[in-house]
Amino acid sequence: MLAIFRSRTAAMRTVAIATMLVLIAGASSVARAQAPTPVAGRDYIEISNGRPLDPADGVVVVEEYFNYICPGCNAFEPVFAPWAARLPSGVKLVHVPASFRADFVQYARAYYAAQSLNVAEKAHAAVYEAIHRARTLPAEGQRPDEEKIAAFYADYGVDAQQFLAAMRSLGVDLKVRRAADHMQRIRIPSTPSVVINGRYLVQGQTYGDTLRIADYLIEKEKERTAAASGG
Repeated sequence: MLAIFRSRTAAMRTVAIATMLVLIAGASSVARAQAPTPVAGRDYIEISNGRPLDPADGVVVVEEYFNYICPGCNAFEPVFAPWAARLPSGVKLVHVPASFRADFVQYARAYYAAQSLNVAEKAHAAVYEAIHRARTLPAEGQRPDEEKIAAFYADYGVDAQQFLAAMRSLGVDLKVRRAADHMQRIRIPSTPSVVINGRYLVQGQTYGDTLRIADYLIEKEKERTAAASGG
C-alpha cells in the first residue's frame, strides 16, 4: 500500500512539474507577444545614410561592436553568442572590434590578425575567458602585451611569431583604421553596440531587450530588402 501511495505521489509531482513548465513557457510566449513594438528614437536610432562596414547583397548584416578588454562586452557575450548562433538564413553576423581607447588597440589588432589566420571565431569566447576570468591576458587598466596575446593564439595552431607578424601587418592596420573610421561615421557611442544592416543602432535597456529589438529590426530589414528586390 505504501509503495502504491509513493508511486502516486511521484506521478502527481511529475505532472505538477510538467504543468508548471508549460505555464512558464506559455507566460514567456505571452510576454514576448505583449512586448511593445520598438519605437525609433527610444529603442533604436536610425542612422542617416547608414550602411554596414561590409555590405552584402540580399543579406541583412548584424554588426556587434566590441572589444575583448571591455567588461560590458564580456558580460554581453554569454547572452549574445547563443542568440547569434540562431540567426536565420539571409542574416550575417560581423564582429567589429573597437579601437577608440589606447588599451583597445592591441585587441582590435589581435582580432583582425586572428581573422586573417582563420582562428578568430574558434578563439573568440576563450579570449574573454583569458582576460576576465583566468587573468592570463592583460585586462582593463593593464599594459597591453602583444607578445602574450600572440602566445595565447598559439594554442589554436598558430605560430606565435606568425601571429605577431600578422598583428603588425599593414593589412591589419588598415582594417583597424577602417573600422575606427566607420564607427566614427555612424557614431557608435560605446561597446557593446549592435547595429542592424548599418541602418539601426539598437538602444536596449537590458541585454535581453537589446536582442528583442534586434530581432524586430532584422525582420524589418528582411522585409525591406525583399521588397526592394521584388521578392
